[in-house]
Amino acid sequence: MLTDIEDRTLAMAEDDYVDFKIARPVLGTYYERNVSFDELSSIVGRLAALGYVSWRIKEHGTYYFRKRASTNEQRSCAAFFTATASGLAYLKLPRAVVQPSK
Repeated sequence: MLTDIEDRTLAMAEDDYVDFKIARPVLGTYYERNVSFDELSSIVGRLAALGYVSWRIKEHGTYYFRKRASTNEQRSCAAFFTATASGLAYLKLPRAVVQPSK
């Protein structure tokens, strides 16, 4: 089961490639707090480990498709994530999310 922020991050990547330059402010505005690079990297890393997102990496003018992206690629916005077929199937299901304990 995904957390609310993981679920929304996956939904953001539905049918589009998203980089951290876009994802951080969008999530930060929604949650009314700073979503750090490390937090977002952890969220997208978990989604990738579950097979819900994949990466498109721009390297020397060429795009590569991978299951993982390095921290440097994420920081430089050379890495874009998008929902996979599994991620899209998850988004179509009725779902509940885990609320983080405070």
